Amino acid sequence: MKNNLDVVLGGPLWRVFVICVATCWNGSAHAQLASLATPLQEVVVSGSRTEATLEETGSAVTILTSSELEQRQVRLVSDALRAVPGIAVSRQGPAGTVTQVRIRGAEANHTVVLIDGIKINDPFTSEVDFAHLLTAQIDRIEILRGPQSVLYGSEAIGGVISIFTKRGTPGVQADVALEGGSFSSIDGSAALRGATATLNYALSASALRTDGTNVSRFGSEDDGYRNGVLYARAGWAPTSATELNASLRYRNSRSMFDPQDFTFPPGPTFGLIVDGDRRSEGDQLDARLRGRLITGALEHQLGFTHTQTQEDTFADGMFTNGFEGRRDRFDYQGTWRFGGNLPQALTLAAEHERQRFESKGPTPASPQSQTRENDKTGVAAEYRARLPWLTALTLSVRRDQHELFADATTYRITAAQPLGSRVKLRASYGTAIANPTFFELFGFIPGSFDPNPDLKPEKSRGFDVGADFAIAAQGRLSVTYFDADLENEISTTFDASSFRSSVANLDGKSKRRGLEVEAQYAPSDTLTVWVMYTYTDSRQPDGQIEVRRPRHVGSAALTYAPRSAFGSLTLAVDYNGRQEDLDFRQFTSARVSLRDYALVRLAAQYNITGNVSLTARVENLLDQDYEEIFSYRPSGRAFYAGVQARF
Repeated sequence: MKNNLDVVLGGPLWRVFVICVATCWNGSAHAQLASLATPLQEVVVSGSRTEATLEETGSAVTILTSSELEQRQVRLVSDALRAVPGIAVSRQGPAGTVTQVRIRGAEANHTVVLIDGIKINDPFTSEVDFAHLLTAQIDRIEILRGPQSVLYGSEAIGGVISIFTKRGTPGVQADVALEGGSFSSIDGSAALRGATATLNYALSASALRTDGTNVSRFGSEDDGYRNGVLYARAGWAPTSATELNASLRYRNSRSMFDPQDFTFPPGPTFGLIVDGDRRSEGDQLDARLRGRLITGALEHQLGFTHTQTQEDTFADGMFTNGFEGRRDRFDYQGTWRFGGNLPQALTLAAEHERQRFESKGPTPASPQSQTRENDKTGVAAEYRARLPWLTALTLSVRRDQHELFADATTYRITAAQPLGSRVKLRASYGTAIANPTFFELFGFIPGSFDPNPDLKPEKSRGFDVGADFAIAAQGRLSVTYFDADLENEISTTFDASSFRSSVANLDGKSKRRGLEVEAQYAPSDTLTVWVMYTYTDSRQPDGQIEVRRPRHVGSAALTYAPRSAFGSLTLAVDYNGRQEDLDFRQFTSARVSLRDYALVRLAAQYNITGNVSLTARVENLLDQDYEEIFSYRPSGRAFYAGVQARF
C-alpha cells in the first residue's frame, strides 16, 4: 500500500488540495474555532436505525443539500454524486443512457438507494439506473459509505444513498421551474406543499425531454430521452406521540440507444457501438405507508412498502424482451430509550419481503419467458450509547433467512470521539452480503447470455477510520481511509468460441483500498470553496484492476454569492482519472485504458425579485471529448437557461 499512497501524495490533485487546506488553516483558526457553530449537530437518519447527529455518527457520511444542488444547477442525481468522495459514475453517453454508480470500488448492484425510506433498487437486477433520478424537489442526499447490510440487508456492500424530498412547512408553498437548452432539451417541475398543526403534504411533478446526441462513434443518429415523475407524500400527527406517513411515486421513461456490432462476418465496426433503432421503455411505482407510536420510553414503527418496475426493449420498432419486478415488504421497529444522563437506545427490528420477477421474450414460448419469486425474512438489533469516555458507540447485528440461500449473519461496530471542539475521530467495521440477482440466476438471453442458478452470495467485510476537522470559523475537513475484502465476487466471463457471456463466482478475495478527502471553506461571507479527492485501488482476486473504477477522482467548486442577494455564480470541475474497460473488437473481452477527463460547469443565478430567479449554465465548458464507457460517446459543450418562481 505504501507505493500506492506515494502515487496519491504525488498526484497533482493532491498538491492542489494541500495548498488549499494550508491556506485555510491560518494563524487565527484556533481562536475562531472556539465560537464555531458546528455542522456536527445536523441530523443523519441513514447511519443507524434511529436518528443521530453527525457528532454521534461513526461512519463516513456526506450530505448534499438542496442549496448546493441549486447553486451548481445539477439536474441529475448522478452528476451531483460526482462531487462525493468514494463514488465513481459511469454513463453510456448523453443524459438518459444507462448510468451506474459505484461506491468504494464495489459493483453497481452493491449500493442500496432509498427515496424517503423506500428502497428503489430494481428487484430484477438489484441495481438502480441513475439515468432516471432527477434532482427536482430534493431536500438533501445522504451518502453513507461502507458495508451496511446490518441496516439495509442485501446489496449494501459499498454503501447507501438516501434521498429525501422537500416536505411542507406551515402555510402553503408553491414553486415552478422551466429550463431549455442544447439538444432541444426541456426540463421543468412544479410543486405544491404545505402544513397545518397536524397535517403536512407535498405534491410534485417533474419532467425532462431531450433529443440527445449520437452515442455511437459512427453515423449521425441522435439518441433522445424523456422522463416524467409524479410524487405525493403526506403526514398526519394528531398528537405528539402518534404519526402516520404515506408516499407514492411514479416514474415513466423512454430512452433511445445504439447496439453493439456483433454481426458476422465481422466488419470494421465489429465490437463497437453503431447507429441503430433501439429503445427501452420503463416505469416504476413506489409506495410506502408508515405509522409511529410512542408509549413512554418505547417507540414503535410499522410499515409497508411496495415497489414495481417494468422495462421493455424494442429493436427496429419490434418488441424483443422485457422484465418486470415486484417487491412487497412489511417491517416493524421498536426502540427503547433509557439511561438518563448517559443516553442509550436499544432497537429491535423485523422485516419480511417477497420478491417476484417476470422476464418476457418476443412470444410466450420464448426461452426467456419465465416467472420466479422468493421470500426472505430478517431480524436485527442495534444498541447505541453515549458513554463518559466515548461520545458515541453503536453495536448492530442482523440475521437474514432467504428462501434460495443459506442464512446469513451480518454485524457492524461504529465509534465516534470528539477531541475538543475542533476534531472528531471515527471508526467503523462491518460485514455485508449481496445475493445473486434474478438476472444472474435466471435471466436467459438467447444467443448472448447464460445465467447460473448455482451462484453463491457475495460476502464483504471492511473498515474505515477517519477524522473530521473544523477549519477556521466557516470550514470543515474530513479524511477517511477504507479497506474492504469481497469473497465470492460474481464476475461475467466471455467465451470467444461460442461468443456468449456467463456469470460465475471468483475464487479468492477481491481487495478494495483507498483514501477519501473532502473539504469546505468560506474565506468570506460571499465566497465558498468545496474540494473532494478519492484514491481507490480495487482489484480482482487475480490482481487485475476492476474495470470502471478510476484510481483518482476529484472535484472542486467555487461559489460567489454577494450579500446583495442578486444571485450566485458557481464554477465547478469534476475530474475522472484513467480507468480500464472492456474491448470486444478482437473476439475477446480484452482490456482497454480510457483516458482521464475533466468536466467544467459554470452556473449563474440572478434574482429578479425575492421570488423569481433567472438561471443559466454551461456544461462541459471545455468541450472535452471523452468516454466514460468504451465506445460510448457523451455530449459535448451544452448551454441552458431557465426561470424559477416560488410563492
